[in-house]
Amino acid sequence: MPFGGENAESYYDDGLTASMRGQLDEAVRYFEKALQLDPSYLGARYQLGRCDMRMGQTSRALERFSQVLAEKPGHIAARIDMGHALVAAGRTAEARRQFEEVIAAEPQNSRGLFGIADVAFNEGDWASAVEWAKRSLAFSGPYFPALYLLGRAAKLAGDTVLAEKSIEQADELAGQSQELAENQPESYYLRGELNLARDKYSQALDCFRDAADRAEDGRIYSAYGENFTRLDMLAKQGICYQRLGETARAREMGERILQANPEHRLAQSLARPE
Repeated sequence: MPFGGENAESYYDDGLTASMRGQLDEAVRYFEKALQLDPSYLGARYQLGRCDMRMGQTSRALERFSQVLAEKPGHIAARIDMGHALVAAGRTAEARRQFEEVIAAEPQNSRGLFGIADVAFNEGDWASAVEWAKRSLAFSGPYFPALYLLGRAAKLAGDTVLAEKSIEQADELAGQSQELAENQPESYYLRGELNLARDKYSQALDCFRDAADRAEDGRIYSAYGENFTRLDMLAKQGICYQRLGETARAREMGERILQANPEHRLAQSLARPE
């Protein structure tokens, strides 16, 4: 029985707690129980969609978000998450329409503007991704996802100065998070990604090692819209080994990950003979 008693609200609260801890299977059970007790509980349905996204179950997440929006079309957060789920599914044209609806309702919604930047980036339109990320940042202030995307898009567009400036700003934010929670893996993982984007493979390797040392097996971590596990941290170490020319160590890391999760795609790539 939940701490607050046998009611939907208590199960919902326990679901949020489990979700924040990265215990998503447990969170799903709580949110589903809340829905059983109150089938009209839209918040629980929305949170189930967010759990699905974090667990990589994109189709199920899309179904949940669609149900929420059918009942409440003005649910901006659900529409934004719907857009990102569509991007993850490769359905960028549909994703763009979701983000455009957000901006039509709230022209200065930085997350909606960032969503269109994300669409442009995934479509390979680097120049548009840069401009939309800039628009998002104009209303959000320093925002890690937009700075990270801006840095990568600017690099691909050939603007190395903007790329380095944006990545450096993102790194400052990650560094602040690291100071506040130095025993947690999230900021170390993000700084590893930033160093990968700057082609600083040795520094990235150190960051991913630090992240893995602080992570728990089986837990899904989330930070600024990025979802990752300890196996992902190990896989990124393998990528660093590849970039550093240590192909044998990269393959060994891939094989090690596949022993725990044979379906890990990045590990499959690492373990593949050249």
